[in-house]
Amino acid sequence: MNAYIQKIDLTNDKKVIVSGQLSRTNLKANLVEHVYVQEPKDGIWGYTLEVLPCSAFGANMMVPFSVEAPWAGNEHANGVRITQPALHPNEPDDEIIQLKVKSVKTFTTEQANLTALKGAFFDQPANQLVVDFTYSGGCFLHSFSLEWDGSSLESSPPQYHFNLVDLSEYDPCQAIVPIQLRFDIDTPGVQLDRPSVIHLRTAGNDRQIKIEIA
Repeated sequence: MNAYIQKIDLTNDKKVIVSGQLSRTNLKANLVEHVYVQEPKDGIWGYTLEVLPCSAFGANMMVPFSVEAPWAGNEHANGVRITQPALHPNEPDDEIIQLKVKSVKTFTTEQANLTALKGAFFDQPANQLVVDFTYSGGCFLHSFSLEWDGSSLESSPPQYHFNLVDLSEYDPCQAIVPIQLRFDIDTPGVQLDRPSVIHLRTAGNDRQIKIEIA
C-alpha cells in the first residue's frame, strides 16, 4: 500500500494539500496534522499521510489522489513535513519535506552528519526544486536548509550555486535514511531568472548536480 506524492501545496486560505498517485484502486488516503504542545523548534510542521484499504479487493494500477488538512503553521514556519509510515517495522518512514530557500551571506561548509545527493529536478507545475538524497542517522528527525549566497554567473542562461545543509547535531545511529526535499524557489529574497541553471551541492562535498529551470 503506497502513495507516491507528486505535489505539496500550502494555499492562501490556510490549507495543506497533498496530491499524487495511489498504487491500488482499493486504497484511500487521509492527511492528519500533528498536534504540538509547543511549536516545532525547526519551524517545520508535521503531517502524516495515512493510506488504508477501503475495500477487500482492488487492482494494481495507479489512481490519482488529493487530500487536504488545515495548515497549522504560523508566519514563522519554515515548511511542512509529510510522513508516510513504512510498510515494515524495520524500515524507516518515508519523508517528504517542503521548505523555503534561504538567502545567506556565505555558504555553510561543515555539518555533523554525512549526506549524499541522489538526484534533483525542477517540478515546473509546482514551481519547486525537488531533491532526493540520503543522510546518515535514524535516531531522530533531521533539519535541513537550502542556501543561496545571492550570487550568479554572468552567462546565458544565468547560473546559480545552491548549498544543501543538514542542520542537525551528530546522530549516532548508522542507518542510511532516504528523504525527498521540495523547495519553493520563489521566496522573499530569492528571485531567480527564467530560464536558468542551478548547480546543487551539499555542505563539505564538491559533487554537484546540474538542474535546468525553464
